[in-house]
Amino acid sequence: MDSMVALRCKYCGAPLDEESVKGDSPYVTCSSCGTTQQKIDAQAYLNQLMGQVRSWVNQAMPGGMSVQQSQNVDSIARHNIFMTSFKPRIDVEFASYKFGINGLLSQTMMVMPFSVNKDIRSAHTSTQAFEFGAKMNEIAPLAVSDESSRIMTEASKVTDAYAMLINNCELIKEDKPGRYVLMANNFTVAANDFSKMPDYAPAQIRFEGLAILCAGCEKLLNGDTISAYGNFQAGKTKLQESSSKILGNIKVAVMGQAVNQEIKQAEVLIELANYVNSMGGSKEVFDAVRKIFTFSYPATGNWAFMLNSHDRLAEVFTAMAACVNAKAGAGTICTTSGSGSILVPFWHINLKYSFQTGSLWKKHAVEVSEPLLIPADFVIDGNCLNNPRNAVTDVFSVKGSNGLFAGLTGNETSISDSQGLGALISSAAENGPAGRDIIIPLSTRKEAERIAENYVQAVTRVENKLKLSNPEVVKLIYIPFDREGDRLVPRSEFGAILPNRLKSTDLGRLIIL
Repeated sequence: MDSMVALRCKYCGAPLDEESVKGDSPYVTCSSCGTTQQKIDAQAYLNQLMGQVRSWVNQAMPGGMSVQQSQNVDSIARHNIFMTSFKPRIDVEFASYKFGINGLLSQTMMVMPFSVNKDIRSAHTSTQAFEFGAKMNEIAPLAVSDESSRIMTEASKVTDAYAMLINNCELIKEDKPGRYVLMANNFTVAANDFSKMPDYAPAQIRFEGLAILCAGCEKLLNGDTISAYGNFQAGKTKLQESSSKILGNIKVAVMGQAVNQEIKQAEVLIELANYVNSMGGSKEVFDAVRKIFTFSYPATGNWAFMLNSHDRLAEVFTAMAACVNAKAGAGTICTTSGSGSILVPFWHINLKYSFQTGSLWKKHAVEVSEPLLIPADFVIDGNCLNNPRNAVTDVFSVKGSNGLFAGLTGNETSISDSQGLGALISSAAENGPAGRDIIIPLSTRKEAERIAENYVQAVTRVENKLKLSNPEVVKLIYIPFDREGDRLVPRSEFGAILPNRLKSTDLGRLIIL
């Protein structure tokens, strides 16, 4: 049987490429895990593997017979040997691998460019799964009936696909050059394995789609965004086809949610390719995209799911595209008046609240509308997510330190103070950047709404007499600031309510065009 078994990778157990093995170089690179090794080491691993396989076979074969010798007996005898001596062993071990692959099929197996996913888990190593496949190859001559042939096909193909997917789990955890080529190889092999079993057709289509997406990611990273766009569209179509066929299929029903998530990832990749193409595909743009993907957003409480969802990236890319086009003179952004060398993005929030003032017959309610500003990069600051008052122009902080409702006479028109921000915000209009640098916004409208709502909740916990309505996110505006090194110089209009986020801003961490 040695002649039928290619050299094996000593790191993952995968068969090594035959053409590479036949080459003159003493080294060979595994097309599944990407590691390079000496052929002599791969041969040593193969010898060790086949020794273990033959030991397993010899323990099960009756009367000391070998598989080769069994081929000289009639097919009925071989069938009986398979069913009585090997099938019980196969059933027990294969059950473990079926459980393991179901666990993987239920997980999202695509990773976005520049990103990693260290949470994905497999119940086995690829070496274990490949070794089981080697056992199936060794006893293949015993599978002479339709029933035994079906058992062998499923056992060998499912575990081979499982081993390829396990290797991809490891590739997903590390952002190394060329990983998408390896992932595409593994997904293609897995799809081919599943193609041999009609019940697994949705899995075949899914992994064909993921292989296409990976090929597109490799093109994207190499600067060919136009071709990448075609791959992303084709990959999404495959995944949608897989999703439509999963319903009612017991074998692969666990894939449903994962495939839907991969479809969303494909949509983000399509948008990404579109934006990079529309922005000219320059190195500056591509570096900005890379940084957006590689930001380590704080996974704090309820923010974890929102900030780690790739669905949000389409809005971030839209804002970035507007900045790029404005910088190139092909568009405008909403900027306020004032001097400064750098434009800082803020979410303009309209906050409405009411409070009681006066006493006895003078007691009455006052309704107030107050503007808030939230730096649009607050999502990368854990202090803001943990305490929203750090993220906003805290209009209640100036008087709040002396007691919000102390000494009310009935003549108060407001218990908040937005300092000089009202006039500054009112000056916002669509303009070009006028040669100034622009900080790219990193948050979405929905995230700005949430941090504003959290601020409202924080304030009302301090003083329950204050009645605040849901804050309204008006729009994204850009305010000019001067800079000193990597710090922003505060503008006088902010007065005492300058957000703590602005005080601690490190421009070196942000994306600046």
